[in-house]
Amino acid sequence: MLKPKTKRTVSLAIALVFLFTVIAPMGAFAADNDYTKYSSTYNYITADDGQKAGTATVKNDSSETVSNDVYAIQIKLSLPDGVEFTDKPVASGNYAWDKFVSGASKYNFVKSYSNSITIKDVAGAAADWNAGTSVTFDFTDTFTLDVDSDFTGNLDATIEVWGLTAKDEIAWSESDTVTIAKVGGDSDVMVSAKSPKIVSKGSAKKGAEIKVYETKPGTLNDGKKEYVVYDILTSGVTFDQNAIKDKSSIQAASFGGVDYNNDLAYNSDNDQLRLEVNNNSKIFPGDIVFTPYFKVDPKVSGDVKIRVSSEQKDGEKYKSNSTISKTTVTVATVGDAKAKIDELEDNDTVAYSGQITELDVSMKIETEDGNDFKDGDMMTFELNKGKFVKADKLNIDNNNCELELYDNEKAFYVSFNDKAGSDFTVDNFYIQLDNDTEPGDITLTISGDYGDLDEATIGVAAAPFTLKADKTPIMTEALNQAAGDITVNEVADGALQEGSVLVFEIPSGIELNGKPKLDVVSGNFDGDITVIDDSMIALEVTDESSDPSEFNITNINYDTGRLALNGDVEVKAYIIDPDVLDNESDGDYDGTSISDMIDEYDDTGVIATVANATCGSDDLVTATFKVGDEGVAVLNGRTLVQVNTLCDVLGLQKSWDEATKTAYFVQNGKVVAFPMGENAVYINGTKIAVDQGGKIIDNYTYASLRGIQMAFGGELEWDDATKTATFNFNK
Repeated sequence: MLKPKTKRTVSLAIALVFLFTVIAPMGAFAADNDYTKYSSTYNYITADDGQKAGTATVKNDSSETVSNDVYAIQIKLSLPDGVEFTDKPVASGNYAWDKFVSGASKYNFVKSYSNSITIKDVAGAAADWNAGTSVTFDFTDTFTLDVDSDFTGNLDATIEVWGLTAKDEIAWSESDTVTIAKVGGDSDVMVSAKSPKIVSKGSAKKGAEIKVYETKPGTLNDGKKEYVVYDILTSGVTFDQNAIKDKSSIQAASFGGVDYNNDLAYNSDNDQLRLEVNNNSKIFPGDIVFTPYFKVDPKVSGDVKIRVSSEQKDGEKYKSNSTISKTTVTVATVGDAKAKIDELEDNDTVAYSGQITELDVSMKIETEDGNDFKDGDMMTFELNKGKFVKADKLNIDNNNCELELYDNEKAFYVSFNDKAGSDFTVDNFYIQLDNDTEPGDITLTISGDYGDLDEATIGVAAAPFTLKADKTPIMTEALNQAAGDITVNEVADGALQEGSVLVFEIPSGIELNGKPKLDVVSGNFDGDITVIDDSMIALEVTDESSDPSEFNITNINYDTGRLALNGDVEVKAYIIDPDVLDNESDGDYDGTSISDMIDEYDDTGVIATVANATCGSDDLVTATFKVGDEGVAVLNGRTLVQVNTLCDVLGLQKSWDEATKTAYFVQNGKVVAFPMGENAVYINGTKIAVDQGGKIIDNYTYASLRGIQMAFGGELEWDDATKTATFNFNK
């Protein structure tokens, strides 16, 4: 009997549901009062329900002591008119306030309305407000916002802080507003820009990224000869064509389907760029992101502004259209840069998916003009992938700078007091990468009160191994069948860290029969194999390699049940790093077995998959039908095959009714009718509408593969590159 899968398998199965989220760029806002510092992150959203905004933080950033008569601190966050919580915070339950507010462990819930929440610290604990404590309200996940359709512009939340006496009298109060979202209303195409860059005079000056993005698919282009037009409105500033080309500064979202023509058109003054839009987005909204590069004349000062609009080509002339409302954004301010990366050393450490890695990188930041950082100012550092762990090891060499993690350890900020000086160095970065982390540079985006600095590369993400296997045929409902060996190639020495566990997960409906073996082909890797629930091969690394190793998992035998799916047996491979479990617990991880580790691990990503068997039955037929071959055609995007060919290949019985022009197929008592020219099939007399039914072509009767699949089952795949349909069918 096949045993149920573990919790890990269930999680992975759920993860196969395709989820897609378009994440808008985040910005930052900060303001200061006497005792408190207010800051936020924001997201670009539309005027709709269930919108994910950013975060709002209030923090005591003063060296002054709260007066002795203050007995408690009370904080209230209010949303503007036209904006409400999708589900307001409550005292407890699914929408408990403490899932929304972090850093408030000593606070109590006071009350909430549809657009506000008030919390208050435990009586007598107000002295904590002197210790640099902070409270963050998080709108990025569970607590989303409903935004009225006529709301546009900045979505500013108001934070009020009161120092209360023992009699609940107000000793002092402060308040400010912070931006947690930018709302584009109900426009089909929106324009936004990141925080302006600070640039000096000269050529190849980089401005802030401009994003033109759809709020629903199919808006840009839509069959028109459409152009996105960027006009520089600041006199003395022109586009730097060479820099734009060299930096490949224009990108389109590959998932959206929107693309652009590489032949960019500039006017004679080089202050206008016209970009031709190709294709329509189909399923998901598309976007075009442009990072402008300028030439700035010596006399220019102030803001650099760009107007974004759209045009349509009519013959040889261009005319304005309404796809993009004319929008002006500020992309740069001409002046001296306030801060820069002075030194960036040893930033090439490779961090491997599924594991924690210490990056050797060291980064020194200093003010551009040599002046000291200002008291109360802040700089933020945001990771593009992974998160920071072992926070106690993250080091800053300046005792007058405070470093704190936020955004679920994906970012940190550095704030300054009046003795911070003009520079600081950060090092000892420990990065945790999920199993499904995409390879590429690990970067920090640096912004805040000292401008947007260039992205800093602090390491490189990579998969620690590659997989290959030979596929052997196996049968359903059979025991002890040999599968192909799985070959693992480490990409570098030590890529699989000692103590980590490499897990190979077998798909549902199939179980392991016996214990596989480890065969090291090259290198000095070593490990122990354990079989978990007959559904997983767990390879614990006992000896980390000093040379890149190649090894095989051999002696893999499968038992297949009736629920085993026909086709390739895809084995999923991922890594469990015990250090991750250490980091998630209050102390050292105390799990006693690999099975415990698998149960407790919550990373559902996969590093690689490999097929080492193909499951089928004696009656399974795999047939291919290539467009252009005799008896194969395509109509309305569906593959049609001559009826005689279908019956011969798939083993179906057939008959033909000349009077009604209907082809009949019979299998195991099921009768399916294809009336020629009607977009329907009849299964045992029941009509089912299809987008392409039977058809007479050149006096031959044709039926659609999709209709056959609907009626009799099977697996149908389409290879668009070769225009070939592959049909796995049980006779």
